[in-house]
Amino acid sequence: MVTRGSVHWVNLDKRRPCLVVSAREVLEVDVWQAHVVPLTSNLDRAGLAGNVLLESGVTGLPRDSVAVPLGLDLIDRSWLADKTGQVPPALMQMIDDGLRTVLEL
Repeated sequence: MVTRGSVHWVNLDKRRPCLVVSAREVLEVDVWQAHVVPLTSNLDRAGLAGNVLLESGVTGLPRDSVAVPLGLDLIDRSWLADKTGQVPPALMQMIDDGLRTVLEL
């Protein structure tokens, strides 16, 4: 089962890591979709509104990365492969804040 806060490799515009941000209640339902936020290794993006720096030790990726809430996407869950890590609740709160910022919620 896919979990909120899990980091997976996904084939979007190219193979890239993404963070699952769908609510647990959504992920528990038998539907094909999941919301993801793309991750980038371009650390210069950490300073942009809503973005969150994630260390490689948390994501399981080879390099530090930045979560980019502006890139929020709805994807087919079957695209989620190769889970690499699980982001802790404190960082998920920061990503949720980033989503609220970019969506003006």
